This record gives sequence, structure tokens and C-alpha cells, in this order.
Amino acid sequence: MRHIPPSSQRTTISLPAELLAGVDRLVRHGLAQSRNQLIASAIEAELRRRERAAIDAEFASMATDVEYQSEIRRLMREFSSADRDTWQALAEEDP
Repeated sequence: MRHIPPSSQRTTISLPAELLAGVDRLVRHGLAQSRNQLIASAIEAELRRRERAAIDAEFASMATDVEYQSEIRRLMREFSSADRDTWQALAEEDP
């Protein structure tokens, strides 16, 4: 019996036969350590992809959020003099 890391939980899933055959081919050819490793990696990648998509959707909604856009314009005005002063100081340092 294979050792299961203490943080792992055993579960049962059903996969289409051709999908499982593909997984087994990868394991057989040494392109994946095991079924478990490959399936866990695929799930991790999908979770990261969905998390990134959710973050991207939040950023996209900011583009049409009137209150957010107003706040950004206010911050840009407040920092414009600091930005100008920084660029001027950097220009004065150049030989």
C-alpha cells in the first residue's frame, strides 16, 4: 500500500475511461509520478486559473466603477506634484 501524506485525504472519483487511459500512459512513460500526482497537479492548476480569472474579473469591473475611477483621479491629482518633484530631482542628479 502506498504512503499517503498526513495532510492528504482519500477520495474516490469517476473518470471517463479514455481520460484515465491517458493518465496511465503519462505515468507509464515517466511523464507523471502517479495518477494521484497528475490529478492533484491538474486540480491545483485549475484552481489557480479560476482564482486568477476571478481577480481579473474584479480588475475589469474597476474599469467601469464610477466611484473607483473618481478615487483614482483624486489620488493621481494628489500625487502629481510628488511625481513631478521626484522626476525633477532625478533629472538634476543626471550628469
